[in-house]
Amino acid sequence: MRTHIFIVQFFVFWLLVLASTLMPGRARAIGQEVCNETSYIIYLATGIPQGKTIRTEGWVRLRPGQCRIVLPAPFGDAPHFAYGYSSEIHAGGRQQWGGREDLCVDLSGNFSLDGRGNCAELGLEDRKFNLINVNPPDGGRTIMSEPANFGTRAELAGIQRLLKDNGYAMRVVDGYDGRRTRSAIRKFLSNRKISPRPENMKLIDALEAAARETLAQTGLRVCNKTTMPVWTAYGRRKAKAWESRGWWSIAPGACTSLISGLLADKEIYFYAGLVQNNAEHPLASAREKFCVSDILFAIDGRRKCTDRGYYERNFALYKNVGGKGITITLTANDFAKADILAGLRR
Repeated sequence: MRTHIFIVQFFVFWLLVLASTLMPGRARAIGQEVCNETSYIIYLATGIPQGKTIRTEGWVRLRPGQCRIVLPAPFGDAPHFAYGYSSEIHAGGRQQWGGREDLCVDLSGNFSLDGRGNCAELGLEDRKFNLINVNPPDGGRTIMSEPANFGTRAELAGIQRLLKDNGYAMRVVDGYDGRRTRSAIRKFLSNRKISPRPENMKLIDALEAAARETLAQTGLRVCNKTTMPVWTAYGRRKAKAWESRGWWSIAPGACTSLISGLLADKEIYFYAGLVQNNAEHPLASAREKFCVSDILFAIDGRRKCTDRGYYERNFALYKNVGGKGITITLTANDFAKADILAGLRR
């Protein structure tokens, strides 16, 4: 079977929808192939039936436009699963492709483990995997897509997104080889002293490496050094008004970029809540009130939150000392006693 996984934008996050069509004959007898037709670099984990449990394995890196065999044939009738997330270098925080099946993963590196254990007790994270259709005994193809439906344009769309992640002026990510795209590529290659122009796959790798270098110095970057998941949001001045945006969930040991590129703001207001034992620990230094919602949000203004159907939470102030960006490293000592019930977001 040929499985399509589509993603739909809701603020800065993506949701997953599943559909199926017949797989082309050329993909038969080679196992389960996954094709990344999004503009993101994706890291993929799989869930493989093994007796009464499911073995999870990861991570397989998929460039935009790339297809890889992730499960070898032959297959039986038992369900198989997949979960993916975008490279942290992309702006807007981590995007996720998943479904409803809770399975364990190890975010610290490559892994192969029993996916149906008690994830937290084992020091692992649980992620919601999506069911993928394999065609016993030959396998099939799973397509990861965006609403723009890039198809064969995904590789170039990925290059455009990576150029934007590196701060180059890209008006749209559309997968078309226009003048602005060619100019930005030339500037990047010149700035990095790369000659001659590499093939697209190597260009994607070079762009990702450059964005990773920039990520550590610019934008708003948050690293979770606690042993529990942390929910985050930020508030800042927008022209003469205020805005607040969230939510980003950051796993233990992981880092996420909430804002990419040079950060012009002299100061940022930041919310973090550490979730533990059905309660949420806020930042001890949080004093400034902003509006938040129980779903993903982008809210203008910070007054009369409850009157407008929002909640009010305390944010902490962080200064942009170097004028380029802020990196916030969260440890257990940064959080106060729990005073908020967990489960605010969905």
